[in-house]
This record gives sequence, structure tokens and C-alpha cells, in this order.
Amino acid sequence: MNKYTSQYRQGGLAIITVLLIVALMVTLLGFLAEQQHLLIRRIGNQNIAEKGYQYAVGVNAWAQRVLHEDANREIDYYGEDWAEFGKPPEEDEDGYQEFSLTPSSQLDEEELPTIDFGNEAELEFEIIDLQSRYNLNNIANQNPEIQNEQRIIFLNILEAIQIEDSDTRQRLYGALKDWLDEGGLISANGVESGTYRSKDIPYFAADQKLVSLAELRFVEGFTTEIINQLKPHVTVLPIDLAKLNINSASAEVLAALNTSPVVDITPVQFFLAEREDEEFLGFPTGEIEQAKTAIIGVNPLGSPIVENMMQTYSNFFQVNTKVTLGDFNFCMQTVVLRENADPDNQSVPTVKVISRQHDTHALCESSNNS
Repeated sequence: MNKYTSQYRQGGLAIITVLLIVALMVTLLGFLAEQQHLLIRRIGNQNIAEKGYQYAVGVNAWAQRVLHEDANREIDYYGEDWAEFGKPPEEDEDGYQEFSLTPSSQLDEEELPTIDFGNEAELEFEIIDLQSRYNLNNIANQNPEIQNEQRIIFLNILEAIQIEDSDTRQRLYGALKDWLDEGGLISANGVESGTYRSKDIPYFAADQKLVSLAELRFVEGFTTEIINQLKPHVTVLPIDLAKLNINSASAEVLAALNTSPVVDITPVQFFLAEREDEEFLGFPTGEIEQAKTAIIGVNPLGSPIVENMMQTYSNFFQVNTKVTLGDFNFCMQTVVLRENADPDNQSVPTVKVISRQHDTHALCESSNNS
């Protein structure tokens, strides 16, 4: 091999080496550019999520103030400010809105007060009276007499909203009861951990009170369709035997307050018709006896426990907030406890948060179905 051939081969090898190095550098630069792009997107998403969170927290603080400023906490009805929270403002005779979340146009007279959240965010929010709904955790009560009465109430609700047949309703109650109770014994029509452990993705029964309605999807028999039918009528509160507000509860839920199966809710609908009047200011405490007659009727076996599940005010509310920033949605659900004034205590009753959930997808879907 002469020296020229050797030099030619060495030169070719050097070129190949250079090309490999260049290819490696281009690949590395491409990888770094992709990582930088992902990092920028991640930081951008985090910033948007933080904006959504801050907007939602602000709306929640506003909702708590509205609840706190309710002058009469002994009567809560849908004509009060908390119930109007988040609804489009009404226009006056000149076509101007009394309140707006966006800057009002320049008026000839003094400009009305507004709150400007900026043009980038779209806000949807509302306050829900949770004591207009039946508390599923009432079923967890260990007293046999109370437990049986709560069973009838729950079955009445299922009947009133036309969920499946009688056997299915009994199985739904049994499965929910076993999910809530602390023991491992299977009740009539019930389901315990053995059934859940045999599923493709095994898990155990909670054997404790529900924390949120979302848990129902893990309880045997509670399909998405059934849960969506139940949502407007039931809730989850961290107390036993939560009472129902006759000023806000639906006819179906109030009619369920009985110690016997209910097949006709007409008397309750007739009693509640007064709530549709524009001049309605809420049923006062003195009309609870009239409500009992309309709801429970003249049943001689009427239970004092069931009768005492009615009141004219609410302590538990839920603030639903949805923030839309472009294609991004951020949702928050906050449960607040509003205390009533105690005549023996001079301290100011508070409005405090007892639970909060926030999400960017699943919770938004849940809110749309509530």
C-alpha cells in the first residue's frame, strides 16, 4: 500500500468522524431544543393553572362574604343574594346592568361600580344550598331504628326520581350501607370487600362515611347514569342526620321524609307552590308544622326523628367555580360551613371552609352534571 492510498483512507476516516460528530451534535441540539420547548410549555401550563387557581380562590372569598353578610340566618330561600350569586345581572329600564364583571361603558351619569377580572378569563360560579339535598351519610347511623328510617327515605328518593325497579333500589341501598358501615358483615342485598377484591383492579370497601359524591362510582351498582340522576338530590356532609331546608329542598326530597314508601308527591308540590311567588320571603319556623302535615301527612306512625329533619335555614353550602383561560379550564368546589348566631355566645358567627377540591378536567365534568 503506497503512502497516497494510506493518506486517502485516513482522510476519508477523518471526514466520517467529523460527520458523525456533526450528526451527534445536531441530534443533541434537537433533543435540547425539544426539552426546552417542553419546559416552556410546562411552565406556561403551570402559570395558567396558577392563574385559574387564584381566580377561583378570589371568587370563593367573594362567595363567603356574600354568605357572611346574610342578615337573617334563620331563613334561607332562593330569593336571597347567595342564591343569585353568579347569575347574569338584571338590566334597568335604560338597558344598563346594575352589576357587571366586566368594565361598564361610559355613562352620562355617574358610573356604576364594577369588578374587572380582565378580558382573558371567563368565570362561571354559583352557590348551592347543600341542605336542600339528602345527606347520604345519614345512612351510616348505627342506631337500628334510625337506620331503618333512613333506608326508607333513601329508597323513597330513588323511587321519586324513577331509578330502576324495586330490587335494584334495594341492592343500591345495601351496597351503600355496607360501604359506609365499619363492620365486615354483609347486610341484606349488600356488598363487602370480597366483591371489590375480585374486580380487574381490586380494592376494598371504604367502611367509613363518604367524603365526596365522587366515591359513589366505586360502590357496586352505582353507574354513571344513576349517579347523575342522584346528584341534584343528594349530598355528602360530615355530620349525622343532617336536616333539610324546606325553603330550598325539592318536592322529591321532602316527600321522601316519611316512615313509609311514598308514591304520590302531589301534596308536597302543592305546599311548595308558594315558593314560586315573587313575593315569597321563605317559610318561617312557625310553618314547619304545616310542612309536616303536607309532607308526612296524618301517618300515626310518623317518627319524631323524621319529623325533626326539617328546618327553615341552611348551614352548609357549596361554591362551584369554573375558570376558562383560552382552551384551559380550571374548576373548584368548596364546601363551607356558615354558623348561625348563638344567643348565649357574643362572638360573631363565622363562614369557614371545611373541604375544597380543584381540578382541570374531571371536576369540570362533574360540575357540568351537577
